[in-house]
Amino acid sequence: MFSPKPALLKGAFKVLDGVSRLTNLPEEGKGPWVDDKDSKEQYDYVILGGGTAGCVLASRLAETPGVKVLVLEAGYSDEIFSSKAPASYMLKFDTTDDWNFVTVPQAHAGNRVMKQPRGKLLGGTSAINAMMYHRGGPGDYDEWESFGNPGWSYKDCLPYFKKSEGFNDPDLPATHAKGPLTGRVRKAQYETHDPAYHGTEGPWQVTFHNLFGSTEGFIRANVAEGVAFNKDFNGETTLGVNRIQTFIQRDAVRSSLSRAFLKPRGIVPGGGSRGTIRIVYGANIQRVLVQMCRGTKMAYGVEFMDHNNAVRQVRVVREVLLCAGAFGSPHLLLASGIGPAPQPSIPHIHTLPGVGANLQDHLGLGVVFRARNRCETMQQGMAYGGALRTLFNYVLRGVGPLSSQVGEAANFMASGPNSPHLEIIFAPFYVRQHGTIMAPDTKIHYTMIALLLNPASSGSVKIAPKQTEKGQRPEWETVIDPNYYSDSFDARVMAEAVRFIRKLGRRLNQDPELGGREVYPGEQAVPDSDEQGLQQFARQSSETYYHPTTTAKMGPGSDKMAVVDSRLNVHGIERLRVADASVFPKIPAAHTCAPTVMVAEKCADYIKEDWQGQAVEPEVARL
Repeated sequence: MFSPKPALLKGAFKVLDGVSRLTNLPEEGKGPWVDDKDSKEQYDYVILGGGTAGCVLASRLAETPGVKVLVLEAGYSDEIFSSKAPASYMLKFDTTDDWNFVTVPQAHAGNRVMKQPRGKLLGGTSAINAMMYHRGGPGDYDEWESFGNPGWSYKDCLPYFKKSEGFNDPDLPATHAKGPLTGRVRKAQYETHDPAYHGTEGPWQVTFHNLFGSTEGFIRANVAEGVAFNKDFNGETTLGVNRIQTFIQRDAVRSSLSRAFLKPRGIVPGGGSRGTIRIVYGANIQRVLVQMCRGTKMAYGVEFMDHNNAVRQVRVVREVLLCAGAFGSPHLLLASGIGPAPQPSIPHIHTLPGVGANLQDHLGLGVVFRARNRCETMQQGMAYGGALRTLFNYVLRGVGPLSSQVGEAANFMASGPNSPHLEIIFAPFYVRQHGTIMAPDTKIHYTMIALLLNPASSGSVKIAPKQTEKGQRPEWETVIDPNYYSDSFDARVMAEAVRFIRKLGRRLNQDPELGGREVYPGEQAVPDSDEQGLQQFARQSSETYYHPTTTAKMGPGSDKMAVVDSRLNVHGIERLRVADASVFPKIPAAHTCAPTVMVAEKCADYIKEDWQGQAVEPEVARL
């Protein structure tokens, strides 16, 4: 059994994406900047970034009739095969649909320069991630409120989680209006849920799809080790083991936030009973424009370079809304002269020490096991002999390996009451370094990945001038330093996680259908008794699991490191808000896509409340 190499897989999907782009019809309201037309419009809101939060915010703000919303997105459409098919998400890394960020050398992690994949297309990282719908426990949000952020307790946030969610009850028959649209086989014992914690009317579809037999074995092994079976990770508690709920549509297509909030008929360009939305592709945002108005600093527009590298400026009637993510939002604030200190050649407008500080992320560490040949994993379907059948099964029936989001099940392990400190994810294939290292042989493998959910280490995002030709416009690069493992506590936790994974591996090895012999790093190479060796393995082999947060954190004015207040207004700058994962006061023990959507939902309501019944003074609009 031979598996295709990463380059070959990426090449095949590149061809499929090319076909998608050629056959996609132009969508009204979406496309590159058209100066003759677009420069004549006046927009109430300009959203900087058409990613996870930006898509939600645009759709919700345009619910108000007459409102005009402009979304500036650096990338292009996510209506391509490799974004739609769930299992192909890692093939988007290191492409033009990825920002291709990397860290500075990590002094405490083997001095490695580490990848930081982020989506550079409409939908942002929700268009290239693993589609795991997990909100985190109630304690995460109660803690946010305790930091001086009224309205952010779990009780306050839960209605907004439910508002966006279109949970598909797996018990519905195919004949039901919201029933399944694929030929998948139900595995009801793992599709339990608590309806009290889910919304069913939101546009963001949450479903169950593929579940490999090896994944079922992982769940059984955890239960045999005394881990509680969790009815619903997004219910009363997040602790225990079960399969993961996914944001995949009923037809087995990824439910990215652009597909959920901006794709439905009548949303873009809108009009009539709704406001209008204009989405500009290929917009490289340079800075927020800020000016003094009656003694107050106020955002009044944005400067960007269009798809032809022409400099454009747009002035806004109401607010500038920054939704560029945990790397992009602090970058743009710093490039606009808003931050801890003056930047070379950038006029300093406002001092906020917290801009770019407090970067937090979830590290993942994989342990790979050799399985029995009859163990059902991703590999059989993706091997040369079965790849074409896998493609047809997905396209025609919505089933098979391509309908899997790969991280199919997890165990959330406690460090305190209802507070997970570790997550063990089961991936039914050989995975190392974001999928760039494949199995060295033709054997069957699976991987268990430990995620550090409450890291003690934190880092920063800064900007630095790029080297450009003389006479060219200055450009700035994003300098990312997560400072991984700067606190040795994190390495100790990961060492203990490897020991627990090995216990699961020994338990799985007793299963006649699965097997479980560790091949990486290998118990002989790094034995359980070698604490320093395990910590060194963690430092040398961990990778980001794509959850950067907290670089423009929310907090009261008394917190000198806070960047935005509890209504997401930037401290000291009127008519400028940030709404994305950068505002999290602390990283939650969660997969951060769902919390980011919740933040955008709340922000939209805050904006509507603040502008309800208010007229814009003409002299302000003309700034």
